[in-house]
Amino acid sequence: QEFYRCANYNSERGTCKIHYIRNVVLEKIVLEAVSSLADYVRCYEPVFLYFLAMQNNAEHQINLKVLRQSIDKGEQRIRQIDKAIEELFEANICEKITDERFIKMTASYEKEQKNLTASVENWKLELENAQQQEVNLRQLLRALREFTELKQLTPELVNTLIHRIEVHSKEKVNGRNRVKVDIYFTAVGMVNIPTEAESKATMEEIQRSRKQAITTQKQQRHSPQM
Repeated sequence: QEFYRCANYNSERGTCKIHYIRNVVLEKIVLEAVSSLADYVRCYEPVFLYFLAMQNNAEHQINLKVLRQSIDKGEQRIRQIDKAIEELFEANICEKITDERFIKMTASYEKEQKNLTASVENWKLELENAQQQEVNLRQLLRALREFTELKQLTPELVNTLIHRIEVHSKEKVNGRNRVKVDIYFTAVGMVNIPTEAESKATMEEIQRSRKQAITTQKQQRHSPQM
């Protein structure tokens, strides 16, 4: 297509006015964005990963932990309910509880178990999606390294690198029409590349942290055992 139109306008889902950008311009913008990120990762991959970890890793790991705990507790409770229902059958057969009481308690347990089963399935899906983010990040880095070697975009690379592109409405800046384009990379979203000074400072910080970690490990290995 000669023009790239807003997906929201094309599908008639929204109320936005039509806005579009020529494909040749969009391709140039995407190429520049990918080139900049690829060059940055090539020079400062540890810094890139460090910033991602600072922004997302702590929250991501907490989310994974909560999901795993929820799944474990949910499945444990489902097993407990199965056992409780079996005990109710035995109690009913032995006439320790009435049929009316048996039906009421069994219905309550089955309702709880049904809701729990649905929740556990949702949690497992969320966990799978969260773990997929880690796979996507590895694929992104591999694709960026591949682009560094090729220096050109292919449909396969674009599909791997780009999650989505948003074309905004036209605006006038200093008397000229401008169209803002947001590029969301796979697994990391929009990326603001740090300055050279910020990158060098962060690299030095990472190196100091590594040296400190090595020194601490050596000290622990040579410390006298109590």
